[in-house]
Amino acid sequence: MAAALFAQDPPPPAQFEVASIKPSPPGSRGTTFYDPTPDRFEFANTTIKGLIAYAYSVPAFQVVGATGWVAADGYDILAKPQGAVTDERVREMVQSILAERFNLKVHEEQKEMPVYALVVAKGGSKLQRSPRPDQPTARSGYGRFSGEHLAMENLVSLLAAEVERPVIDKTGIDGQFDVKVQWTPEESPDTGPSIFTAVQEQLGLKLEARHAPQDVVVIDHIDRPSEN
Repeated sequence: MAAALFAQDPPPPAQFEVASIKPSPPGSRGTTFYDPTPDRFEFANTTIKGLIAYAYSVPAFQVVGATGWVAADGYDILAKPQGAVTDERVREMVQSILAERFNLKVHEEQKEMPVYALVVAKGGSKLQRSPRPDQPTARSGYGRFSGEHLAMENLVSLLAAEVERPVIDKTGIDGQFDVKVQWTPEESPDTGPSIFTAVQEQLGLKLEARHAPQDVVVIDHIDRPSEN
């Protein structure tokens, strides 16, 4: 006689042992994220839109429906992880706290949206190949970023963060490269090249505006956080 098969309940979602959520002090500037440890998970002055983006592993511009306080107000998050501190488990813990404290409900879908395609500019690529393969490293600041041993997937991620739009690699270029790009941000009073001009002049690449389907996280419901 065949053994009976019984449905098993899925394991409970990963959760923080304790968590504190507070509005950031007035005048706070910039967001700081501290690498999670077994004893601490911390964001300083993050928007909830940014926290949702972290929890679901998408850029903030691919979180749909984040308006008003969700995208504007800063919060300080301090929590103690429970169990193994892997990237997947920590993001699951953040999803849990968003559901518990903010009553967040989301769904994921594909949405046709503006993107940039990264292509080789007329005149050819000016990328400098790394002298030897190694782990990619990158740094970014106001009107600049640089990196060593960057593959094209790393470069498009850096560019997407700066132009706040998905960037799709259409260069057909493989390998690792040492990269340095400097430009003048739009809000700067100084005159100088835009990031689009800088990418073309300094890398021999071009950002072309297009439309393409992208994975997005859609906010169905969210409330201001409950008290700690």
